[in-house]
Amino acid sequence: MRNLTWPVVTLVLMAVSFAVGRKTGGFRPLPGIVATLPGDEPDFSQELDARLRERFPIGTDEETLILYLASEGFSPEWRRREDSNASAFIWNGLICKKTIRVLWRADAAGLLTEVGGTYESDCL
Repeated sequence: MRNLTWPVVTLVLMAVSFAVGRKTGGFRPLPGIVATLPGDEPDFSQELDARLRERFPIGTDEETLILYLASEGFSPEWRRREDSNASAFIWNGLICKKTIRVLWRADAAGLLTEVGGTYESDCL
């Protein structure tokens, strides 16, 4: 019986490892602006807002924000000059799904008039 235990345990660990690898095969790290958020998760949206406003203050060229979001893996949700715009990053983990959304508005000249963000986490 003892000789059979180790091969069975090894096969089970291999199966679990394979399943985890398949589930997280497209793993992307969280964008830098949210990867180091301090405090508790319910406060993350407020901290994300503050970081975005510090990094991209009102009057910043909209293209600077868009290029940053693209480089971090955000996907545009809609694009309308002088209307609200958004871009989202969705991270699917084994248990939780995290959605980071950046919202902004720019004027006709392409300068930011509003910028902010939200952080949502849905866990099983």
